[in-house]
Amino acid sequence: MSLFSVLGVGVKGMSAAQTGMDLAGQNITNADTTGYSRKRENLAADYHSDGTFGQVGDGVDVINIQRMRDTFIDQQMRDQTQEVGYFTEQNNTLQGVQNIFTEPSDQGLQAYMDQFFTSWQNLANNPADLSARTALKTDGDTLTDVFHNLSTQLTTLRSNCNGQITSYVGQVNSLTKDIYNLNKEIASVEITGQNPNDSLDKRDQDLAQLSKLIDISTQVDSLGQITVTTAGNIIVSPAYQQDIQMTSTTRQLPDGTTVNDVGMQFADSKRVYNPQSGQIRGQLDSRDIVIPEYQKNLDTLANALVSKVNTLHQAGYTLNGYSGVQFFDPTSTGASDIKLSAAVESDVQNIAAASGGQMLTFTEPGTIPLVFGNAPTSLTHTNLLYNSVQVTAGTTTLKEGVDYHIDYTRGTIQLLNNGYNNTPLNIQYTYTDGSFKGPADNTNAVAIAQLGSSLTMNNDTLGNPTASFTDYYSSFIGKLGLATNEASANLDTRNNIVAQFQTQQDSIAGVSLDDEMADIIKYQHIYAASARLITTSNTMLDSLINM
Repeated sequence: MSLFSVLGVGVKGMSAAQTGMDLAGQNITNADTTGYSRKRENLAADYHSDGTFGQVGDGVDVINIQRMRDTFIDQQMRDQTQEVGYFTEQNNTLQGVQNIFTEPSDQGLQAYMDQFFTSWQNLANNPADLSARTALKTDGDTLTDVFHNLSTQLTTLRSNCNGQITSYVGQVNSLTKDIYNLNKEIASVEITGQNPNDSLDKRDQDLAQLSKLIDISTQVDSLGQITVTTAGNIIVSPAYQQDIQMTSTTRQLPDGTTVNDVGMQFADSKRVYNPQSGQIRGQLDSRDIVIPEYQKNLDTLANALVSKVNTLHQAGYTLNGYSGVQFFDPTSTGASDIKLSAAVESDVQNIAAASGGQMLTFTEPGTIPLVFGNAPTSLTHTNLLYNSVQVTAGTTTLKEGVDYHIDYTRGTIQLLNNGYNNTPLNIQYTYTDGSFKGPADNTNAVAIAQLGSSLTMNNDTLGNPTASFTDYYSSFIGKLGLATNEASANLDTRNNIVAQFQTQQDSIAGVSLDDEMADIIKYQHIYAASARLITTSNTMLDSLINM
């Protein structure tokens, strides 16, 4: 080896030490940067062939700069991250439902139901007292308002899912575009034989975020470019990126209102997209399964309350001695539109605290011809059971409110359709047979008050009720608590698994400041020694030249 070769060895040593120092500085300054992977230079001894000595060293070469990261751990983390995303949304939704019902508390539905039936008991203590009747009407209105508020909040919570899904899809499309562009950057570096370390770090971050939103599968080619698929469809490839588009569907709720729900499809194939996991799947299940279940439970409770109270109420007598009056509006479809009947809202004397007689079915003798435009015609009986009247003309069944009008309390009928003028009509109905026992009678109020603790719901196979209103409500609130705890436990489990994988990855890719400082000292000595080698070689050359 000549003195000139020694100079070259020194220069290469200084260059390798300088590169090492640069990497150590880069690692130190990015020690807290999310997604950053520690970089390391790979060195190899350089040499040349000598005719006398064979292979003779020419110093050191920097082969490449390597990103320290385990891609297998990254894949395992992505698999668990999509579960984290799913259970995060489920847990948030169930927590939101719990916050809506606020049970147990003085402001929960249970407290207002208890107060409603307590008011019936207070009325039973003094059935002729108008103030007790007014208090009952007020508590009834309050109870219906609570049902309305709960229903509205659940509907809003469900509607918010659509907005969140739309937002998440926008994030998915942004991430896939970024991954597609990074694919091109990575390939342009890989094709030169170098390592695109920073681009790989950025792509791994994008993939981690994407996996929290949707379930994905990945495959890397020889140039480091990645292909990402979801639900069997490619959304990113080396030469392709496909957006997910939003769609809209309209459906009708039981109360007659319509809602627009968002859906998804692949932009190019137009195939419907249903992710299997991730935050979007969590929002879809929240919207279509979790929240509707509690909306249905609330509607079932409201409908049962209307049905059971009305059944007893219409059989009882009002303060004016009439029967057949509904306490709740029987046309309500659930919690969203439950309300008191117009009769009770207009006059608390129409609250039926007294007992009625037995319910009998009656058919008007012969036929009754009605004249359109005439005053109402009296039937044989008064105090008709709501919705029990059947009017037929031959084989044709007439419609109440369209062809005729019925006053159930007074027992009158009036023709509304001129097409049945003077047509013989057959009229059948159910009525209350019995005498009004007077304003002091409280037996019907007592019976309705006892509904609060009576078995009224959840019929068994024989049709016998097995639960009270309180039992039914407590049951689904209890299930809500269990479901919330389960979602929270599942989320904690997945987060712990991800944390374990992250710890493993940090042991490989994470920056240790102590290690980096040790490397700086090492590279400093290498640099100084290489410089001394050059100085010494230069001195020797001067001596040789000046001989």
